[in-house]
Amino acid sequence: MRRDSGFTALEVAITLAIVAILASVTMPSFLKWLQAFRLRGAAINLMADIEMAKVRAIREGALVSIQFSENRYQVFFDNGASCVTASKTRDGAEGLIQDRRLPTAVRVSLADLILPQPGICFDSRGQAPELAAAAVLIPLENDSGRKNVRVNRLGSVRIQ
Repeated sequence: MRRDSGFTALEVAITLAIVAILASVTMPSFLKWLQAFRLRGAAINLMADIEMAKVRAIREGALVSIQFSENRYQVFFDNGASCVTASKTRDGAEGLIQDRRLPTAVRVSLADLILPQPGICFDSRGQAPELAAAAVLIPLENDSGRKNVRVNRLGSVRIQ
């Protein structure tokens, strides 16, 4: 008497076909959700890092700048005399606090960043006095959309 155990090749093939069909139906919505999640996460990280830069400037009594490039930003102690004269560009002598690379396909839209230099500086009071406008928007974008991180002169940070 022969004892049957396991699955036949036909049962395995049918199961794999069903799994493949379900994956092909759900994959596009999952990828769109993943892009939106990465954009939201990058905006939250940027907001937290701006808050951290503001707190470090107050705690250390020093200028702390954030320099933006398309796919990353750096937070560092700036050697300038004031935020207005600070270069907002890190050189070798300035201490690095944070160097964050943005998630895959998320970028800072430098063309839409309305600053004289691609950066923000916080003084020892946690304020960004060089911001000409009442607030500046730091645009983050990817294929799923756009999030703006809003920073005003007094150092208040929000995601829009």
